[in-house]
Amino acid sequence: MATTFQIIALSSLDPEGRDTRDEPKLLYPDALKTAQELKSQGKAFRVFAAGDYTEEQHRSFVNLGAVFAS
Repeated sequence: MATTFQIIALSSLDPEGRDTRDEPKLLYPDALKTAQELKSQGKAFRVFAAGDYTEEQHRSFVNLGAVFAS
């Protein structure tokens, strides 16, 4: 099964980005695009991963400034 990612923008209502209930589970290319969009908007975000991810995938999110949780 493919690893899925949830990209959660940090906000005043959820400053730690832990509320994943209504967030879609995305495959890596879509998750990376979402993370890049949030970064370009100057928004902080957290990444949750379900499944095994590669070091390259992890690094790509961290390089965008993500707080990574699995």
